[in-house]
Amino acid sequence: MLRQVAAFSPGHLTGLFYMQDTNKDPLLAGSLGAGFSILKGVTTTIEVKKSFDECSVTINDKHNDAPVSHLVRELFFKELGEKPIPIDIKHTIETPEGAGFGTSGGGALSLVLALNHLYGEPFNTIKAAQIAHVAEVRCKTGLGTVMGESFGGFRILTQPGAPGIGATISIPYDKDLYALCVMFGPLSTKSALSDPDIRARIMKAGEKYHSLLCKTPDIPSFLKYSRMFAEETALYSDKVRAALDTFTAAGINASMPMFGEGIFSILHKHELPEVIKVAQDFCAGYPAGSVEVMVSSIAKRGAGIVSED
Repeated sequence: MLRQVAAFSPGHLTGLFYMQDTNKDPLLAGSLGAGFSILKGVTTTIEVKKSFDECSVTINDKHNDAPVSHLVRELFFKELGEKPIPIDIKHTIETPEGAGFGTSGGGALSLVLALNHLYGEPFNTIKAAQIAHVAEVRCKTGLGTVMGESFGGFRILTQPGAPGIGATISIPYDKDLYALCVMFGPLSTKSALSDPDIRARIMKAGEKYHSLLCKTPDIPSFLKYSRMFAEETALYSDKVRAALDTFTAAGINASMPMFGEGIFSILHKHELPEVIKVAQDFCAGYPAGSVEVMVSSIAKRGAGIVSED
C-alpha cells in the first residue's frame, strides 16, 4: 500500500448562482449558476501515520479543526466499508482562504481523490467527487464548487447535484485568458447561505441572470450578468464598490466572486499589463497588506493526482 499521495484541485470563482439546496439528500442538493476554474488552487498531501494517533489536518502548515476535511475522511471510509486509518492531511492553498476561490471544495475534492488513490481507486472519479460534494453541502461551505473543480474551464450549472448527478454546459473560451483578482479578504459562505434576507436576494437575482446567461453562454455575457447579479444582491462592501467603480471607469468589465470581498475580471494575456497597473494604482490607496492583486491562468482540466510514494 502507498504511504503518501498528493492531489491537486484548481480554484474556482462563482460569478452568479442561486440555491437548490432544499433536497434532504445532499447528493441531489446544490445550486444553479456559473463560474470558472483557475490554475491556482489546493494541493492536498496525505501520509499514513505509523502510530495510531488521531487524524491531523494542517492548512498552509498551521493546524486546523477543518470540519470539511474530517467529514470527507469519515464519509470515504464509510463508503469503503473499512475503519478509518490515522493519516496526516496537509492542505497547501495558493489563494486567499474563504475569499471566493473555492478553497473548501478544492480541499475536499483533492483530499478524497488522494484517499481514493491511496486505496487503489476503489471508486471512479465521479463517485469520489460525490463524497466531496456531500461534505461541502452538509458543512454549508459550498453547493456547486466541487462540480466546477472536477472538470475545469468555464461552466454553467444547469441541474443541481453532485458530479454524475448535476449537469453543466461549457462556455467556450480562448486559451490565453487569465483571471485578475483584487482581494480584500474573506466573506462567510456559511453565514450567507443561512441568512434569509440574503438568500431571498440571491434566489431572485440568480434565477433571472442564470436564465439569461443560458441563452447566450459566452464570456462577455458571463461578466455582464455576474456584475448585474452582484449589484442586485448588494453583497459588496464599500471597498468592493470602489474597486468596481475604478475598473468600470477604466473600461474594464469586472464583478465580485461569490463569496469573497474583492473583484475579478477575465482578460486576454495582452491586456494584463495595463489592467495590472490599474489594479496596483487602486491598491496604493490602501494600507500595505490589506489588499492583494492576484493573476492566474484558467484551469483547463479538473482535479487529479500529482504524486505518490
